[in-house]
Amino acid sequence: MASENKDPILLRASLEKLMKSIGAPDIDSTINLLEIWPELIGEELSSKISLVALNGSILVIHVNDPAWASQISWLETQILERIDKKIGKGVVSAVKAKTTISKES
Repeated sequence: MASENKDPILLRASLEKLMKSIGAPDIDSTINLLEIWPELIGEELSSKISLVALNGSILVIHVNDPAWASQISWLETQILERIDKKIGKGVVSAVKAKTTISKES
């Protein structure tokens, strides 16, 4: 016979459990990172560099120019230090830039 447990399951608790099981940071850290991104790298850069994902502790960002990807690799230590101060040490351990170059006819 199927379980008769009709108690509600909190969505947040289920998501936290799932995120922990796959090695992802907690929900609050992820939300905070999204909220402070423009402050973290500056308003001008945040229009050119967008967050894509947080894979475990690796922050994946999108840039539309290979020069920006190169610049991010040079600034990675500074970005990680800012994230450590704002969100917590170890939430993000690396920044990986992905580049998409638009093909124009």
